[in-house]
Amino acid sequence: MTKVIPLPSEDILNPCEYRLAVPLPADTVRAVWTIFDRGQDYLRWYLDPRIRAFARTHQLALVLATHCRSKERDDMIVEPAKGVGRALYTALDQFALTKQRPELASAPVIAMGWSGAGSLAARLAGYRPDRYLAGIDYAPGQYEPLGMDTILLSDEAIRKPQLIIANGSDNVNGTERPYAYFRKYFERGAPWTFVIQNRTPHCCLQNAESLILLWLDEALAKPSRAGLTGYIRVQESGTVDEWKRPVVNVTAARIGKPGKAASGELPSGWMPSPTFAEEWLSFVRRKSPLAVWHP
Repeated sequence: MTKVIPLPSEDILNPCEYRLAVPLPADTVRAVWTIFDRGQDYLRWYLDPRIRAFARTHQLALVLATHCRSKERDDMIVEPAKGVGRALYTALDQFALTKQRPELASAPVIAMGWSGAGSLAARLAGYRPDRYLAGIDYAPGQYEPLGMDTILLSDEAIRKPQLIIANGSDNVNGTERPYAYFRKYFERGAPWTFVIQNRTPHCCLQNAESLILLWLDEALAKPSRAGLTGYIRVQESGTVDEWKRPVVNVTAARIGKPGKAASGELPSGWMPSPTFAEEWLSFVRRKSPLAVWHP
């Protein structure tokens, strides 16, 4: 473990803590999969044997980043420029020295988080696009004025793949704002993928494990947007989010050519391979969640 001391000018109340796992100690680390701690689901993910095996195969270091609590309120910071971005890269510099892993000081980052941490994972693309490899934003969002609609990314930042997963019974961040974030940059050419997990509340990352690992496997190999596009039809679920906007579930889905949405369909993004496309179809057509593990 390593700790990063906040600078006086930063909005960090206490030192930030980071845990590191390198599943194959003899190999050079290709990238750092940073998992922002937001409850037990994320500690389980960090410790999960399937995740460790994936990391070994792809030469990934795993970092569990605990909360950098804000001075303002009892919550994490989601704006990288307020200290949490510097703290993350400082932690990697410290690990590079203490673990004799010099590649950690320059390795790109895969950022992953839930809820507010999902907003942070998305925002990191704009903070250091040169060190951002991919993002996984699960049920993402944050209180005003830090919603997904406030994330501004450069052309360089949006070239990096992101997987945005929203839940069809999420009464916190809902589906509308995560989708609007996806659609805004997908229309500018971003190689991004959007997913709805039907009838699922503001929880349950583990349901998406297979989908996430397959997407990340493809994203690590093919970060371009060439290929197929997913399309969905949706209907209101009866749930509303914190902004009183309707939350939706998927009623139908298909794979097609880019830019060929039929009437009433919504583009759902980049399908990096036929194998992933089949997994995506199976996931969004699922009537109910597989499990409910509250974070």
